[in-house]
Amino acid sequence: MRPGHCQANNRVIGSHVKPYYEDVKRIHKPKNIINDVRKEFGVNISYLKAWRSREKALDMIRGGAEESFQLLPSYLYMLNIKNSGTIAEIESNNESIFKYLFIAISARLAEFRSQMRPVIAVDACFLKGKYLGSLFVATSKDGNNNVYPIAWGVGDSENNASWEWFFTKLGSAIGQNILDLVFVFDRHKSISKAVLTIFPNALHVHCIYHIGQNVKAKFKHENVHCLFYKAAKAYRESEFHELFNELERYDPAVGTYLREVGFSCWARAYSDGKRFDIMTTNIAKCLNAALADVVNCLFNV
Repeated sequence: MRPGHCQANNRVIGSHVKPYYEDVKRIHKPKNIINDVRKEFGVNISYLKAWRSREKALDMIRGGAEESFQLLPSYLYMLNIKNSGTIAEIESNNESIFKYLFIAISARLAEFRSQMRPVIAVDACFLKGKYLGSLFVATSKDGNNNVYPIAWGVGDSENNASWEWFFTKLGSAIGQNILDLVFVFDRHKSISKAVLTIFPNALHVHCIYHIGQNVKAKFKHENVHCLFYKAAKAYRESEFHELFNELERYDPAVGTYLREVGFSCWARAYSDGKRFDIMTTNIAKCLNAALADVVNCLFNV
């Protein structure tokens, strides 16, 4: 037994901890591997060795990241073959390196066009791992208020080019002439620009949770934060102004900020279209949380 424990190498430990990573939702961190090896074998290993062992275990289960990227075209081809009408596209740069991915399943598209309220929440989250990137989602609600995924995609980051590409593909998937179409998002400038470019006739509104958090962070008034939510959800203009005037009495600066955002972007009473009860992007964030681990596995990151 030497301090380096040469027989307890990355592959041996990786083989031992591999079952922990077969369930993509299970979290087993390097510090957990250190404790496992110490308890089961009486051997102390470094954090670096535990991390490398984790990577070996993931490679044994899912293969390497580079191999997965090479398999993407075949995967999308079979997805199109097995689901007629599905839009599954990948784009590479001039050096044939992965750039963007978009997937919209045909059954989801057909039901959205025929049965769903035309209100779409869009959001993105960061992917973790070797190649990073961002996961984009577009989702709605069904008649039972359940989260209804419409499309998702992957890009390098939340920038103008990637969001415009995503919305271009979304426009091809759902059509750009849907009556009373509404997009809900978190005031991200790239999203706003892309929606205005690809869906100029749709209503563009903001997530009241995002605005509420800004109000809470900027002005530090608990009462103002509560009044904002009540005003945002009010149905009648008279009720809205009663609450908004009370809000301004606490701090006129809050009223100035919310006027600059625009009443029609966040207040239900002044909405120019039908956003129904979809006042936040929470449904998109829920979908992001559900898909992130799966997409990370797909790309082995």
